[in-house]
Amino acid sequence: MKKLLLSLVAVASFSAVNAQNLVVNGDFEQTATPLLPGVATDCPGWGPGFYTMDVMAPFAGTQSAKMRTIVDAALNAQLGLGSDTIPGLMVQEVAGSWANVANMTFSFSHKQLIPAGDTAIILCQFSDTMGAGMNDDVILFQAYGAYTGNLQTWASASVPMTAIPGAVGTANLMTVVATSSYNAIFAGLPAVPNAQFWIDNVSVGTSGANILEEVASVNVYPNPTNGILNFDATEEISVVSIYGMDGKLAFTTNSNSVDISALPIGMYHYSVTTVTGKVIQGKVSKI
Repeated sequence: MKKLLLSLVAVASFSAVNAQNLVVNGDFEQTATPLLPGVATDCPGWGPGFYTMDVMAPFAGTQSAKMRTIVDAALNAQLGLGSDTIPGLMVQEVAGSWANVANMTFSFSHKQLIPAGDTAIILCQFSDTMGAGMNDDVILFQAYGAYTGNLQTWASASVPMTAIPGAVGTANLMTVVATSSYNAIFAGLPAVPNAQFWIDNVSVGTSGANILEEVASVNVYPNPTNGILNFDATEEISVVSIYGMDGKLAFTTNSNSVDISALPIGMYHYSVTTVTGKVIQGKVSKI
């Protein structure tokens, strides 16, 4: 994943000096530099990417970040992106050293217009960079939100960082990724055009101010299972995401019943997002 992201966007690194909020310019209020009108922006902290600053009804302040999936043959020809269908994408990396990641929370506000067949993703991971290579990072902790369909009123989510079972190392790199197309960035599939994903007030930290009470709950059964997995939540479900133990997203769906019979036997993480933006996570076993 990291190799793919770096091939699309030049990512800048910043020193982490404030454990209360590790994200640089998570409120998007600093001045951003347009690189290509309506497509690419260089925003302090986030660096160059395929997104714009939106001044129309942000969650807070005067700006939010907007990612769009567009079809632009001229842009592809200019930048050599490999596809005329170009997903919105933001990436931020923060280098540092953290011993309390398990106590941290990933918080953000979002809204979206995602056509059927694709998913918007916002993801935070803490890794051990190990060596100098691009592909040898070990993911130690992660939190994420996955969104489909239309939500044109802002929703807020606050997701605890979850340790990746069996992963060992020292957290020395935090990466935040947001995209309007899971297909293009994570799955190697064509992006669905006309997807739009807005984010605002992104933060990672241990401050109680960043932690929102999650009152929704979900009953997942049967667990373990060799086929159908059912999700009964106290709120209407927007999307269900299934992740492998390596942190890779296996698939997403907006159905309350998921068929995982095609997945290899083992342990998986699930993330259930309700229509109000609450995120509930847990583990399931495929037998």
